[in-house]
Amino acid sequence: MRIVKLSVQNFRSISELEWTLEWHPLCCLIGPGDSGKSTVLDAIEAVLSSRWYTFGEADFRGCDTSRSIKIEVTIAELSKPLLSDEKFGLYIRGLAPDGTVRDEPEDGDEPVLTVRLSVDATMEPLWEVVNDRTPYPRTMSNRDRALFRVVRLTGDDARHLTWGQGSILSKLTESGDEAAQQLAEAYRAAKASTQLHEIESLAKVAREAQERAVEVGAIVEDEYIPGLELLKGGFSSGSIALHDGAVPLRLAGTGTRRLATLAIQRAAIEEGAIILVDEIEQGLEPHRILGAIVHLRQSQAATAAVSKPTGQIVMTTHSDTALSEIPPEGLYVCRRASGNILRILHPTDQDALRRVLKHMPRALFARRLLVCEGDTELGLILGLRELFPSRHGGASIEQRGAAVVDGEGTNAPQMAAALAALGYTTALYRDSDIPVPTKQQEKLDKAGVHTITYPTDMAIEEALFAGVADDELVDELLMEAERYKGEATVIDQLNKAFPEADTSGIGNASFVGMDSTLGLERGEIMKRLGYLAKQYAWFKNQYIARGLAPVVDQAIAQSPTSEFALALREIEAWLYA
Repeated sequence: MRIVKLSVQNFRSISELEWTLEWHPLCCLIGPGDSGKSTVLDAIEAVLSSRWYTFGEADFRGCDTSRSIKIEVTIAELSKPLLSDEKFGLYIRGLAPDGTVRDEPEDGDEPVLTVRLSVDATMEPLWEVVNDRTPYPRTMSNRDRALFRVVRLTGDDARHLTWGQGSILSKLTESGDEAAQQLAEAYRAAKASTQLHEIESLAKVAREAQERAVEVGAIVEDEYIPGLELLKGGFSSGSIALHDGAVPLRLAGTGTRRLATLAIQRAAIEEGAIILVDEIEQGLEPHRILGAIVHLRQSQAATAAVSKPTGQIVMTTHSDTALSEIPPEGLYVCRRASGNILRILHPTDQDALRRVLKHMPRALFARRLLVCEGDTELGLILGLRELFPSRHGGASIEQRGAAVVDGEGTNAPQMAAALAALGYTTALYRDSDIPVPTKQQEKLDKAGVHTITYPTDMAIEEALFAGVADDELVDELLMEAERYKGEATVIDQLNKAFPEADTSGIGNASFVGMDSTLGLERGEIMKRLGYLAKQYAWFKNQYIARGLAPVVDQAIAQSPTSEFALALREIEAWLYA
C-alpha cells in the first residue's frame, strides 16, 4: 500500500491541505514546530486505521463545528481483497503515469481507491469509499479499513510491553493455532508458580521481541523473558510483562524502551503496510536514531528484493541525525500559508538538496538560510556569527531561526534557488568577479533569492584587502596567510608581486608605512595583496577564514563605507531580520 494523495479540510490546525506524494517508500515531513506535521499523520491514521475514532469540538478547525471535517486519502498498491468486486472493485479509480487521478481508469493507469472520512456537528464519523462516477459512496466498516494495513508506531505505549488486552505481544501470541488455550495456560501458570519462561508460547514471542529489538539498536542487558509484574490493580493479563532478565522492560531507559516497543510493533506489521512514525528521534542517541531508520529501510529493501509489497513509511523528525539518512526524493517540507492553509513542498532540484542533506542537514530546520559561495565566505560568516550576539541583545542567529549553508562554490546559486523553492527565506553571499549565468539568475529571481555581493567586480579576498584601512590589521592578515601557507612561500609571493622593493626584498617586515617605502599608493598595494590572496588561496579554508573574524570585524568598524563592510553589515541585518 502507498498513499498518493491526501486532502484535509477543517481538521485541527489545518484549514486546508492538498498533498500529492511522489513515489518513494520513505517520506519524511519536516517543518517548524506547530506547522502541522503530526496532524498530517493523525489525519492519515483517522481515515485508514481500523480502530474507531471519537471526535470532539477541539478536532474542528478553530472549534467551529459548523464546518465539517473532511479528509480524503487516495491509496495505490492495492491488495487483491480490495480490488475484488465484492469489496470495492466498482469504486476503483485510475492513477495516470503523470500522477493524475481519474474516476474512470484508462489503459496503463494504476488502480487506486479514495477513502473519505467526514465528521459534522453530530460528532459521528462516517468512512466511505468515493468515486465521482458512481452516484453513491460505499460505507466502510472497521474490518474493511483493516485491509489498508495502517500502523502508527508510537514507541511510547507501555501496554505493548505486556500481554494485556490489545497489546502487540498478545496479538503475536494469539497468532498460533492454539491461541486461547496457550494464553489461558499462561494465566494459570502465572497464578501457580510464575515460571512464565517455561510457557513456550510466551517464551517464543519474548525471543522474537529481543531479536527485533537488537536489530533496531535497543540495549539488552540479559535476555527478554516473560515475567509476572503485579501492580496495584492486582492480577490480570497485563500483569504478564516482558522482562530483561529480572527487570520489567517498562523500567528500562526511554530510548531502549521506545526501540523495543517499535520493534515489537514492527513484528506484527504485515507486508505492504503504511507505517506512520512521529518524531522517531524521541529518547534516542544519534547512533540509535540511525539504526532505527536503517532497519526500517532495510526491511523495505528486503521485501522489494523478493518482489513483495514494499509499503510506505511516513515519518516526521526534528533531528538532523535522522534527516541525514533521508534521501531528497523522500523529503517534504511543511509550510503554513495565510488562513492556516498547509502546503507540503517537495524538492524539485534533488541534486542540490542532496548536498545539504549530506553536509549540513541541521540547516533545513531553520527559517532563513544564508548560502555562502565558497569556503572563505562560509568560514568568515561562521566566525562573525560568534560576534553578532553582543550587538543583538545576546541573541544568536540560530535563536532568530537563521542558519548558514555551504554553497560548495559554483553550486551555490543552484542550491540557493532549490532551498528558496522549498519555502525558505534565502540569501546568497557570493563574489562579484564572475557573473551568474543568465538562466541561473532568472531562477534565483523567480525563487526570490536575495543576492549579497559587491558593486565592483571582485572576489572576497580582493574586497577584504580593499576594505582594510589599518596597516596593523593588514599585518595580522598576512600573518594568518603565513601560518596557513608557510612563511617562506608567502614572502616569496610578496617579493614577486612588489618588484619596487629594494634588492633585499620585502622580507618579513611590517607593512605599516609600506606605501611610502615602496613609493606606491596605498590603494595599489591593497589591490596587489588582494590579488595575491585570491590567486594563491591564502584564506580558502573555512577554518582559516573563521579565524579572521575578529580582524575583519575591526576592519569593517574602521571602514564602514567600504564595499566589503557594506556587504557584511547587510548580511548581519538580513540574518537578524
